[in-house]
Amino acid sequence: MFHKLQQAWRDERGGLGFNMLWVMFVLLFLTPFFWDIGSVHYARRFAGTGADAAALAAAQEYVNRLQFMWGHPRQQQFRGRCELGEFTPQQVVARYKMERLNTIAPVSLGYGMAQRYAGSNRADLTAYRSWREYSIHNAAGVPIPVIKVYTETEREVHTAYGPIYGRDFQVPNRAQAVAYLDRSNYTPRPCPYKKVTYDFTFEWKITMDRAR
Repeated sequence: MFHKLQQAWRDERGGLGFNMLWVMFVLLFLTPFFWDIGSVHYARRFAGTGADAAALAAAQEYVNRLQFMWGHPRQQQFRGRCELGEFTPQQVVARYKMERLNTIAPVSLGYGMAQRYAGSNRADLTAYRSWREYSIHNAAGVPIPVIKVYTETEREVHTAYGPIYGRDFQVPNRAQAVAYLDRSNYTPRPCPYKKVTYDFTFEWKITMDRAR
């Protein structure tokens, strides 16, 4: 009787040992796989951070050109010109749109900043696009377009099972920022011959938009 109990105990220990070996084998096999999944999600987050930073930096470049006097970073006022016959607020805003949006803020303005900030977040800028869309924003009743910046980035993932997959992965992400005119104010200024022109301040803001 004692001999049979001893034999059963040995059998149980053998079965337990086999099961433990099998569990350890599965864990060792799956751990790199889960590591790869975590690495992909980690890289996607960094790619997203790079895309956000790139879009925001490019949009900020537009704001700097549109909100401040070019060459005078501390001067925000856009002054009406008596010699051009700008005697209504609308005439001043029309020149603002022509000079700022069409001349010193071209659609390719923010690309360099987007590339720089994507790289500083360890991501590669793979696509950049900026464009203007008219919306409800206006100054003195004159419609002012918003500027949208779309970026795509990639970040390389070095996986544990790269040799099995046959390659490493490039994880993409994207972002979109919008620069828009938040408010505008103007004050009258006398011109010769009892005329009046107007000096404007334009306050632009940036928001993140859902990337399409």
